[in-house]
Order: sequence, then C-alpha cells, then structure tokens
Amino acid sequence: AVCRLPILSYRLGQGEIPLILVGGIHGGYEWNTILLAEEMRAYLGENPDLIPSSLSLYFIPNANPDGLYAVTGSSSTSFNPPTDFEATIPGRFNGRYVDLNRNWDCDWQPEAMWGNTPVSGGEAPFSEPETRALRDYFLETDPAIVLFWHSAAMGVYPSGCGRIDPVSQELAELFGSQAGYGVYESFEHYGISGDAGNWLASEGIPSITVELTTHASLDWEMNLAGLKALLRHLADTAQN
Repeated sequence: AVCRLPILSYRLGQGEIPLILVGGIHGGYEWNTILLAEEMRAYLGENPDLIPSSLSLYFIPNANPDGLYAVTGSSSTSFNPPTDFEATIPGRFNGRYVDLNRNWDCDWQPEAMWGNTPVSGGEAPFSEPETRALRDYFLETDPAIVLFWHSAAMGVYPSGCGRIDPVSQELAELFGSQAGYGVYESFEHYGISGDAGNWLASEGIPSITVELTTHASLDWEMNLAGLKALLRHLADTAQN
C-alpha cells in the first residue's frame, strides 16, 4: 500500500477453479468487512470439507491497510473495533486520500462521489499501488468470481460496466436468495465511478458486491449461507 503496509492473501483448497473474496477496500471505515472476511477464512480453514474439491478460495481480508491503520493504529486483522463512527471516516481512503473503489478503469473520474461528498478517484485509473496490485492479482488468478464485502447498504449488487454482466447477475441472485439480502441491479444511492467490480466485469470476470446491513454487523449466518450456496453452484457447474 502507499504507506508500505502489505496486502495479504490466503489460499484455502487446491481445486482448479479459483474464487476471490475481498474485504476492507474502504479500510477502517468498513472495518466490519475485514472482520467478516477474516472470520470466514478462519471458519473454512477449520471446516475444509465445506470447500468442494474442484475449488480454491483466495481471501484478501483487507485490501486497504492504510485505511485500517488510520483508524485502529494496527495493520493486523486482529484489532479492537472502533466505537466512534465519525472517527472512522478518514479510514475510507488510502495514504494519499484516494478512494480505492473509485480508482478502477470503468467510468473513471478524477473527482468521484461518496454520497454528496466529492472524493478523489486518483490521478488516473490504477494510479494507486493498491489497485494496481489487486488488478494484477485478479488477472493472474482469473477467478470464476470476485466477491467484495462492503457496508452498509444491505443488499447484493451484480457488476457491469455499461450493462449488467449476466453471470454476475445470476450469482448475485443466488447469493442474495440464500443469504436473505435483496438483490439490486444498480446502486441507486448516488453515482459510482471507477468501481472495482464493474471493471472486473468489463474484463470478463464476474463480480458481486455484498453490502452488510450496518457498519458494525458481520451478518455472519447470512453470509455463510450465501457463500455455501455459491460454492455448491460453482462446483456443480464445473461437473456439468
């Protein structure tokens, strides 16, 4: 990352079909997504029978270590959750105060929006070391899907740059139906530019965004149910 903190990935399973699960692209502002990704990784590590033999899961619990450090003073995924919500806002950005989910090459804009607040999308698409590292990792791994955890819009969103990717739509509907989230074709709260999932869809890699219900909840049972259904579906599709 900008401040020289590492972005860590972990692999579970030895199958030929990769999946990537990402938390914390908004760092300490969405710290609950980091804890969820880390707890999901630990749970599946302790229950490897839940991972079909044809699959490999790649976890990136924290895609924005600068943002987590800014809020917690720690780069570890074992941290004390912040209690002051307002104090987490600076943790949304990296060390150059760029919003990493506005720095991808799909409808990129130098000045992006976060609600009614203008934020930096960076000097150019992939101007930030974090997004370059993730981009290269995604393309090299060539996953069947990338799942991003965010908070807190309470829903599942398929990806698409210009139009919804049909595979992303199918997988979003599957995950949402099993997890109990609503599924929405687009994020209607405000305009989004430079989004990671949308860029992935433009590269032919399906992607969904799971928005947790609050900025503190993990929605553990919901996400475990959704992920189990996703793993079964991808394994069954591979067999057929």
